[in-house]
Amino acid sequence: MGLQAEEKIVKLNTGALMPVIALGMSARSETPEEARAYFRKGLEIGYRHFDTANLYRTEPTIGDALEDILNSGAYKRDELFITTKLSPVDTHADDVIPALRKSLSNLRLEYVDLYLIHFPLRLKSIDPKDGLLHEGLFLPLDLVNVWKTLEQCVELGLTKAIGVSNFCSRLLGVITADAKIIPAVNQVEMHPGCLQPKLLETCKKLGTVVIAYSPLGAPNYSQGFTSNAVIESPIIKEIAEKHGKTAGQVALRWSLDNGAGLVVKSSNTARMAQNLDVFGWTLDEEDLKKIATMPRFKLQTGEMWVNQTTSPYRTLKDCFDDWYD
Repeated sequence: MGLQAEEKIVKLNTGALMPVIALGMSARSETPEEARAYFRKGLEIGYRHFDTANLYRTEPTIGDALEDILNSGAYKRDELFITTKLSPVDTHADDVIPALRKSLSNLRLEYVDLYLIHFPLRLKSIDPKDGLLHEGLFLPLDLVNVWKTLEQCVELGLTKAIGVSNFCSRLLGVITADAKIIPAVNQVEMHPGCLQPKLLETCKKLGTVVIAYSPLGAPNYSQGFTSNAVIESPIIKEIAEKHGKTAGQVALRWSLDNGAGLVVKSSNTARMAQNLDVFGWTLDEEDLKKIATMPRFKLQTGEMWVNQTTSPYRTLKDCFDDWYD
């Protein structure tokens, strides 16, 4: 399954329709009240796909807003597309279904539209504020049986579709070799500094939709996971001026033109609207050639995943074979 240039909706391999642009609900420093207001503002502006995760700690806040909105009759459940993700501390076959049921309780929902394995990791604990991993945190990982349990979640009606996040081609091969359900989505880092053509081709062959997170290169996001290299790029700025768009809109359009959906995040109302206003035009071949000359960089390098004793990953290529090939 893939995107057409002007499609605002993409059909997943389940037949379900997914809005190609999701509003990211990861919390930085927002209070619950601010997060609820952000969710409602997103609805008002036109977002219908909302992306959260157990790790973000925003599910209860979104659940409060969803309960009010759905009970008021302002929106029907099938007008909204809700994605959440399995925490790395629950990446074990015995923990998947209880974890999803907990997320549904948080969200005040009977089902989610999409449930993703957040990371191909199993950890004893994780602090979402720093994300630092040491050798003692890693636990044995069996992705094949974790995926089989996600398939059960579909059969139980707890989620309409299942997918993964931060998976390379090698890991996609591991879970699909004997799978009944192919991942509907692979959510990965993707921006003009981080195009992974081999991974895109793998997903295309599988019929898996790629969704780009950090599509602007994560400017002003968090220490150690941020870069202004995309939105401050002279190439991106030149193309933006040519099309009468912002640098951010050019970067987002680039992902769409490469066949990917998007997760966007901004607390600025004007930018929230701009991030949706990326249809009705496209980048031309000259634009794409110029962008291809930009320096390559990856924010999620995999370095914290690698150790020689407890991690399933001994090298960076084990983590992201498409990037380090």
